[in-house]
Amino acid sequence: MGAAALLVVLLTACQAHATTSPESPAATASASAPPIASTSATPAGPLVVVSNPVDQVHYSISLIDVDGRTVARASAAYGDQKPVPFPGSAAGGSPSGMANPVVQPIALYRLLPDAGACCDAFLPTISVSDTRVYFPDGPRTIRYLGRDGSTGVATTLPEVGALARAVFSVSPDDRRIAIGVFDWSSPVMITVVTIQDLQGGDHSVEVRRSAFPLEAWPVGWHAGNLVLARMPALGGAPNPNAATAYSVLNPVTGEDLGFLGGMTCPVVGPLSRAGTACVAGRCHCIMAVDWTGTQTPTYSYADPSEMNWAALSPDGHAVIFNEIYGPRTGGGIWRDGSVTFMPNYSGSPNQWLDESHTIVACAAGDAGGECFGIQDLRTTTTVEVTLPGSIVGVVPGGL
Repeated sequence: MGAAALLVVLLTACQAHATTSPESPAATASASAPPIASTSATPAGPLVVVSNPVDQVHYSISLIDVDGRTVARASAAYGDQKPVPFPGSAAGGSPSGMANPVVQPIALYRLLPDAGACCDAFLPTISVSDTRVYFPDGPRTIRYLGRDGSTGVATTLPEVGALARAVFSVSPDDRRIAIGVFDWSSPVMITVVTIQDLQGGDHSVEVRRSAFPLEAWPVGWHAGNLVLARMPALGGAPNPNAATAYSVLNPVTGEDLGFLGGMTCPVVGPLSRAGTACVAGRCHCIMAVDWTGTQTPTYSYADPSEMNWAALSPDGHAVIFNEIYGPRTGGGIWRDGSVTFMPNYSGSPNQWLDESHTIVACAAGDAGGECFGIQDLRTTTTVEVTLPGSIVGVVPGGL
């Protein structure tokens, strides 16, 4: 999958730019390397979460504030990232250009939000709460990095064996963790989702057991309920979770409370506090989907073949869009029926940091994945951050 720049949202033809270069991680960081803590008070604003490969076995997690400064960083060893053999995938035995699939550290993908390579689905490996980032350190250990620079071991994943893989999602209040285990040791792969306390979670409660084509795995939390990704999108999904749809699960009763997206409107872009976006073929448009599953039309593509990354704002009233094929090309923001569009721009994933800031590409483009911008929509100024790696989330991460 070729690398591409993050989608630039340009609200005016003239922008002011500032450039900052956060301290780069050491070339030989170890799994137990201490974090880089903020030299001032704990930042109160939103933070960008960046994952950066350090070497073949280690990666770093950095937290960047709206001024482009690294306020915290920690490094770890890559976790279990073996491909899950979904039916139809390369790992599942289907013919593809990936005859001998290998484990690829997800942080090495500049286009992490596409979440897939060839015909496999590369699942998210990092979870973000309202104050912390949770990330693997080896095959089972889950560590955290706080916005205040604190770090430590949060929990351990279950021992799953060679023919299984575990993924996880921590609640926004740092109290619970949902663990999804894909087990393909038998002819029919089973996915089991359990919930336990993050601390002292020796007792877990099973909340969902599923098999093809209804596989479900945890990717977030909303209003105390668990958000599950559904229907794996193979070969590159335009969202961070390799999902075609989401469901909202009551963790106490096991009841499905709502469904977002699906085959007629595959989900695109990241989840937000308002829900997510999906692209409906019936109108060639981006739908804003709330947590009840209600779809509201927003931006309509000029070309009916478009189905690109789009990001729903936290309040649900705006969508960042991208047109690749024309007759218009470029990106912009749809907000309450009004469109601000910059022609002659081509880009790919970007997202909202909060209602006032977006994560965008650098002005000169960034084919090498070494730079991104944080744009203040109130002033149209952009702080450019020189830091290699993939943007894997924002703090706060609660939905």
